[in-house]
Amino acid sequence: MALVELLGVTMPVETAFMLLGEVAVGIVLLTAFVLALTHRGAYHHWMMLAAFLFDELVLKAMMVQKLMQGVLGDFPYTGTSGLPHLLLSTLCTVAGLLAIYLGFRFRVKKDRRMFMPPKGRIHKVAGAVYIVSWLASFVIGLAIFRSSYL
Repeated sequence: MALVELLGVTMPVETAFMLLGEVAVGIVLLTAFVLALTHRGAYHHWMMLAAFLFDELVLKAMMVQKLMQGVLGDFPYTGTSGLPHLLLSTLCTVAGLLAIYLGFRFRVKKDRRMFMPPKGRIHKVAGAVYIVSWLASFVIGLAIFRSSYL
């Protein structure tokens, strides 16, 4: 297993990639949230979709692979709060898929601008659940990282 030093901490390359990837996803989610607040629907839409897909298809896949290989110890992560992390990750995935579906279902284009009509409020709720559960999962993931590598 190749090791790398990142910010003074020695860790496997995959762990460093997941850590940096999740930080990048968080920055994109925050930016997309601000874009939604400023009514820039098209930019918000594509940034959220890209962040969700990268997180789910790349980073979560790496996390599950490491779990199955037993790299992080016995399930659910011996001595850590791994089970809440997995439950929040699952909630995050479901809320993200629901938000994406509802976003496509209710978005309206008018004069080349995208916006969400009143029926799209449930999209906002699902999106908020997605962001909150992602953030909580990220914080617990950082605690697991801290207990494993610091």
